[in-house]
Amino acid sequence: MIFARLGSSRYNWKHQNTRFELLEDRMRYSHSRCFVVSAFLAVVLLSACCAPAPGGATETDVEVTEEAAQVAETSTPSPTRMPSPTRTPRPTVTLPAPTVEPTSEPTQVPTQVPTSTPTPQPLISAPPASGVVEIELERLPNNDPGPPFTILVDTLRIREDGRYEVLGRVRNDGDQIYEGISVRASFLDDKGGGYGPVDVYAPCPFLEPGAECPFSLQMYARPYVAYRLHANGTPVVYRQPASLVLSGLSVFRDGIGNVRITGTATNGNAFTVRNPTIAVALIDADGDIVSVGSSIVLEEVAPGASVPFDVRVEYQPYAWYELYVQATRD
Repeated sequence: MIFARLGSSRYNWKHQNTRFELLEDRMRYSHSRCFVVSAFLAVVLLSACCAPAPGGATETDVEVTEEAAQVAETSTPSPTRMPSPTRTPRPTVTLPAPTVEPTSEPTQVPTQVPTSTPTPQPLISAPPASGVVEIELERLPNNDPGPPFTILVDTLRIREDGRYEVLGRVRNDGDQIYEGISVRASFLDDKGGGYGPVDVYAPCPFLEPGAECPFSLQMYARPYVAYRLHANGTPVVYRQPASLVLSGLSVFRDGIGNVRITGTATNGNAFTVRNPTIAVALIDADGDIVSVGSSIVLEEVAPGASVPFDVRVEYQPYAWYELYVQATRD
């Protein structure tokens, strides 16, 4: 019984202690909650009291601003960026306008040539050609029989290559039409030796009464002192000359020592013609022939039809030119 009571007393004491421990834990928990609530309330009150007025600066902000100003005063300023140098523009050089020098090339376009009669066309004069020497030789009389022609010599000169050149015109003083016009030349040197003859054809298919046709002939170099000229031709039997009309003429230098004359030849007749021939004579300021050239169009030209032509004449200083145009009528 004693042991049983003692055991019961022990049990009651342990149970009593357990209750005290539980009560003590609850009190500690309650104290902790009260402390947390009190701390939270204190933080809220402090925040409300220390909050800055709207738009105003707090003491902390003022302190931070002062510290930033002190740092700005003591910090080393960053180097100022120098502006890039401005490039000085180069001075503008104004060149004088080029002076247009006069050219020796003829520029005027001649008018239409309705017949085979040469029509002089005025052009711009040019300086003398280098290397060409005008000479004088004795012209011996021509006693050989021949057609009623007169040979008019305009120019007698020595060319750059040393050859002698004779230029002029053949005139028909008769009353018939001739064809196959040619000039024969013979030369004599200072020792009495004869050279030649040299035959050249005039560029005109026909030579009508009173008409003229230019010619040009050359002879190899010798110490000549005299020369003789003779003209030939045959009276026309079957063929007859026909006129053409020239238009669209253009005159220019070709860059290789020639004067070119281009244009159109029109058959204004009521019949067909063939082989239009266009001859050109360059004339100097004194009215003398200094160069001759011609071109033949080997075609038949119907009535009202046209053909182009292109004549090249060796360049020599000249003031104007003359055109001679003919065709053949069968």
